[in-house]
Amino acid sequence: MYDRRLPALLLLLLIATSGLRIDGQIASPDSRQVTPKLPRIIEVLQAKLDASRRAAKFPGAQVGFVFVDGQTPEGKPRYVSGSVASGVADLQTNTILKTTDRLLAGSIGKTFVSALTLLLIQEGKLNLDDKIEKWLGNEPWFLKLPNAKDITLRMLLNHSSGIENHVDVESFEKQIKNSAGRDIKYEELIAYVLNKKPLFPAGGGFNYADTNYILVAMIIEKAMGKTLYELTAEKILKPYKLERTIPSNTLTLPEVSNGYFQNKPVIVGGKFTINPQWEWAGGGFASTAEDLARWASMLYGGEVLSNSSTDEMFKSTTTGEGAVYGLGVMITRSKWGRSYGHDGEFPGYLSDMRYYVKHKIAISVMVNSDETPRVNTFLSSAVDDFAEVIIKATTTRQLSQSDQAKLQKLTEGWLSLLDTGKYDESWDQLSQRLKNRFTKEAWSNVIHTFLDRTGKLKSRKLRSVVYSDPDAEIVAVDFESSFGKVATGSETILLQLENGEWKIASYTVH
Repeated sequence: MYDRRLPALLLLLLIATSGLRIDGQIASPDSRQVTPKLPRIIEVLQAKLDASRRAAKFPGAQVGFVFVDGQTPEGKPRYVSGSVASGVADLQTNTILKTTDRLLAGSIGKTFVSALTLLLIQEGKLNLDDKIEKWLGNEPWFLKLPNAKDITLRMLLNHSSGIENHVDVESFEKQIKNSAGRDIKYEELIAYVLNKKPLFPAGGGFNYADTNYILVAMIIEKAMGKTLYELTAEKILKPYKLERTIPSNTLTLPEVSNGYFQNKPVIVGGKFTINPQWEWAGGGFASTAEDLARWASMLYGGEVLSNSSTDEMFKSTTTGEGAVYGLGVMITRSKWGRSYGHDGEFPGYLSDMRYYVKHKIAISVMVNSDETPRVNTFLSSAVDDFAEVIIKATTTRQLSQSDQAKLQKLTEGWLSLLDTGKYDESWDQLSQRLKNRFTKEAWSNVIHTFLDRTGKLKSRKLRSVVYSDPDAEIVAVDFESSFGKVATGSETILLQLENGEWKIASYTVH
């Protein structure tokens, strides 16, 4: 329902359970022998998740993953998926959270709505650049919708319609807490934004709004004569065997872990205290971390849509914040390169899903908790951190201990220049690409402003020195750090080899 923007400042003991699949099937003992890396991957992921849960003090979490491990007998990539879980599904009963337990996925559900829309476009049922008036123009409320006559289907999917987010309206927030026991008519959701001024001309900006996806789903149902959930099951969930993913459209959902919102359970007596129907196409699904990782691998790896539709999905047509949002997909760069995915939040549940293009790895993290500073810190880097475990296990080229020590010393020396305000000297160690982007004077101004946002350094401890991209000679150096205005977080510096010398390619605090 909500858009959980991870708070990043960006310059460029309970019993736990685990599960495993190979080529989409539950792995047998024999098939585990085909993938000797898996036992160690599972062991390290489990230990990392257990430690994170204890540190961040959330009830439970799952991590799902997909990676390529060799080839099948037919010469195709062998995709291996698995998951680990830690903590409890219910604090009152102390029920252990299993890898097969469902959690609400929040806005990750938008990826299903977007993919379904693009599948229907491939079939000639819809057109991205059709005005939505074609489908909704006869609705009695249509002309009260901001920018009504100018909005296209594409603008809804990439949040450039200029419509306010009904989820942020105060009267909506009050309503969802007071009407858990009745069925919701989806026109009610649109009513919160009617007769309001547009935030900007249609197509002329970016504003993330669940309202856009409510309208998309209405168009889909009008065009097809079936419900959103029927079509999603028919065209996505069943053919791609996402067997643990279900609509979150009733007060009682099977095998769903309890969530904790403002320290209170959201499921009481087997029923949700906040009706999931309020979310609908803004999210609208319960799933497992493994199912979401498999979905990310298939969707962003090119198995679901045609090449042209995939290109459209990744294409951004707006600027600013919208420049990193395509059609139902968040486009990010991390120490592991470009990634595609989405995050999600529903009261009592948080999630993040990502596919790393270079490494062909998908990671999903789901937590049955409300946001707290510690949980936010965990989630701000969780998918990157768990991806690191698999990348280390599957990458043949590794840094020696001496090389790690050398690069640690180089990086700490550069960071000390920032800590002491020697910005001109720090510029000298930048990569040529960064120097082309920033003059020495511009760099000093930018880094000074950036570090004002973090506050003064309080502590810094090395976490890892690993290859981010061995082929491109890029290394990621991570520190666990704290600052005056960022109490707990991390710093990531990418180093790139240029003409035999390691240079600073990017610097991130999150």
